Amino acid sequence: MDDRRQEPVSRWRSFVERYDGPLHLPVIAARIAGLLSVAWWTARAVAALRFCGCRPAPGLRADGKVVIRMARRDSVRIGRGVRLVSRPAANPVGLNGPVILHCIGDGRIEIGEGSGLSSAVVSSRSSVVIGRNTLVGGNARIFDHDFHSLDWRDRRDRRADEAACATTPVRIGDDVLIGTGALILKGTTIGDRSVIGAGSVVTGTVPPDEVWAGNPARRIRSLRE
Repeated sequence: MDDRRQEPVSRWRSFVERYDGPLHLPVIAARIAGLLSVAWWTARAVAALRFCGCRPAPGLRADGKVVIRMARRDSVRIGRGVRLVSRPAANPVGLNGPVILHCIGDGRIEIGEGSGLSSAVVSSRSSVVIGRNTLVGGNARIFDHDFHSLDWRDRRDRRADEAACATTPVRIGDDVLIGTGALILKGTTIGDRSVIGAGSVVTGTVPPDEVWAGNPARRIRSLRE
C-alpha cells in the first residue's frame, strides 16, 4: 500500500485509539454536524455580504450566525480564509451570540487573510482594521466609537447624540491574539504578534511582541525575552 493510501488509514486508527469506545461516536456525530453547519452558515454569510455590495475573498468559513449591518455598500472587506464562529458547540469557551459586523455611517471594517473571530462584535463609525492571521477570542468586543455622547444634553436627542459621538480608528496588527471577553476601545493600536489577556479593557497603543492584560490593560511582559 502506497503512502497516500496509508495516510487515511493511519489517521483513522489514531482517531479511534484516542477515545475509549464508544466515546468516539459522539465526536463523529459532532464533526458531521459541524460540516453541515459550516456549509449552511457560510452560504448565508456570503449571500449577505454580496447583498451589501461586499466581495469576500475565497475561503470564508462561517460556523453559526453572522449579523452584518451597514449604511454604505462595500463597507466590510474580508480576506482569504477568514473564519467567523458563533455556534456554541464549535468553541468550548462559551459563545454568547452571533458574530456582528456593524458599520455606522461611513464606518469601515477590514479583516485580514487567515484571521478568525468567535462571537465577536466589531462596530465602526470610522475604521477598524484587523490584520492577517489574528485571532479574536470568544465574545470579544471591538469598538472605534463611544456609541453615545458624553454630554447628557446631547443624549436627550438621538440626532444630537449621534452627531456628538466620538470616534477614532482602531488598528490591530498581524498574528495578534485577543483573549476571550476582551474589550478593545476607540483609538487603540495593537502591534504585530502581541497578546491581549482575557477580559482586558484596552485603549491606547500596545507595541508589537508584548503581553497586555487587565482593566485598564497594562504591559505584563515582552514576548522577545
